[in-house]
Amino acid sequence: MPGSMKLPFARSATLLALTLFFGLIGATFSHANNDPGISHEAAKLNQRGLDHLHKKEYEQAIASFREALKIQPEYPDALDNLGKALESTGKDAEAIADFDKAIKIAPEKAAVYADKGLALFHEGKYEDAAASYCRAIEHHKDFPEAQNGLGASLLHLGENDEAIAAFRAAIAGNPKNADALGNLGTALLSQNKADEALPFLRKAHSLRPDSPDLLENYALALDQAGQTHEAIAAYHKLTNKHPDLPGPWEHLGHLYYKSKRYDHAAAAFQKSLALKQDQPEVLLALGQTQADEASSATRSNPLKSAWR
Repeated sequence: MPGSMKLPFARSATLLALTLFFGLIGATFSHANNDPGISHEAAKLNQRGLDHLHKKEYEQAIASFREALKIQPEYPDALDNLGKALESTGKDAEAIADFDKAIKIAPEKAAVYADKGLALFHEGKYEDAAASYCRAIEHHKDFPEAQNGLGASLLHLGENDEAIAAFRAAIAGNPKNADALGNLGTALLSQNKADEALPFLRKAHSLRPDSPDLLENYALALDQAGQTHEAIAAYHKLTNKHPDLPGPWEHLGHLYYKSKRYDHAAAAFQKSLALKQDQPEVLLALGQTQADEASSATRSNPLKSAWR
């Protein structure tokens, strides 16, 4: 919804079906050593950790950053990088503690506030996350990733207009920010503004065609905009690429049902249930589809019905 994240941040009842998106918050900032006061050995270990982090080798990254900090305990970049690696493994509370240490040593580093904001967001502390993102923006005005994180936090707090403004600011700073484009489209879609959402979701999908969450939100927007044929095509693309996801099969079933293509709808609902059995609403939809299919068959062949 960071990558994705089914997207993180506040959700209305409509937004529960949608996904918000995050990139690596500090991606635009260098976390290698630029401080002449840092020892060569500590800097080398920090760089080694960054190499592991970029390869998503999180345990090796954590070990390298901790080795760097044994040599140089007050090394803000290594503390920030350690926090990011811990956050990537779901250890948000530990990550926040390391971000706080880095901020105490170097309070001017905007990226650390943004990285802390993401960890706070994952902890469900949306007000604190928004405040941390605001601090990042105070220290670095042109920071699209922080604007995107702020928007997601505000969306979770129900401040939709402010969230949309933050997403727009992120896009103004980087028109190819797929996360912000996807989130703006998602926020607009949650307000039933599908026609307005579609261009942003379409562009986000074109920038990141392999993201199943972006494609699903785009398909949802097409459906909400009344473009049923295009929505079906988008869901088919999604189920072809990711056949193991039950949600898209369910949505495809509803679209086929709405089009009165009951056999296709039933097959899609059955596929969703095969992937995830505990879906009473899908089971109910399947039963209704099968009943309507039988009723339709009877109406189309009354003589056959009369002979029974």
